[in-house]
Amino acid sequence: MLVITVVYESIQKYYKDLTYNEQLAIDFILNYTDLKNLKLKVIEQELFISAPTVIRAIKKLKYPTFTAFKYALINNQEESTEKSENSEQQTFSNIIETIRTDFLMTLNMVEEETVNSIVDAIVNSRRVFCVGIGSSASVANSFTQKLKNFGIWANDYSDSFPIRDIPELAKHGDCIIVFSLSGAEEPIVKLLAQSKVSGATIISVTGFAVNPIAELSDITFMTHQSVPKRNRLRSRLMLFVASEIIFENVISRGSLKNKQ
Repeated sequence: MLVITVVYESIQKYYKDLTYNEQLAIDFILNYTDLKNLKLKVIEQELFISAPTVIRAIKKLKYPTFTAFKYALINNQEESTEKSENSEQQTFSNIIETIRTDFLMTLNMVEEETVNSIVDAIVNSRRVFCVGIGSSASVANSFTQKLKNFGIWANDYSDSFPIRDIPELAKHGDCIIVFSLSGAEEPIVKLLAQSKVSGATIISVTGFAVNPIAELSDITFMTHQSVPKRNRLRSRLMLFVASEIIFENVISRGSLKNKQ
């Protein structure tokens, strides 16, 4: 039985808006048996449909890239498997394997163009506002300190009152980067909605899924998150991984400039 998760809810909601060829592409992806190894060129060769048509269909389903959509489907398959196993207790080896899987899938999802766009926004901004609440606050704080140590103006915001003031502070030429696994925290959604009119560049680092924070962002870096065994405490490790990838590329950009 099909488990209806966010990705399938999105397909059901927006599928009717797709053209015939776009529907063919989505149907092909949904029925492909080896999703992890599926490439755009396979769809092009099998259906005689161009890559831009496939990407356009995926964006209509509210996913920013082919990779993000593909791994959303993969995650759904994993969720179905986890539920069928009905296991409540993880062994040491299972925990290590989960971390390994999340790490490798997050790396596989990284797109150079996305990271370059994020780095461009950060290094060309006057100020960088780093936002994260709850367990994601530590990610925002760590990333802020790294930017400061590199000579970039940055502040982190993790409490509701300071976050509320960001729309009045962030202007055109500034950058807001949000770390949120769920992409649905109400204070951050409100912040971003209010900040859209200011002209500040909005970046989100989140778990892959259709979520309001990603939809409000100019650039989105999506990470892989396995289905958790626990409901309340979810690891932010992949958010840290994403922040490290971004920062290492910021350093690399600075090093290249110094050599020129």
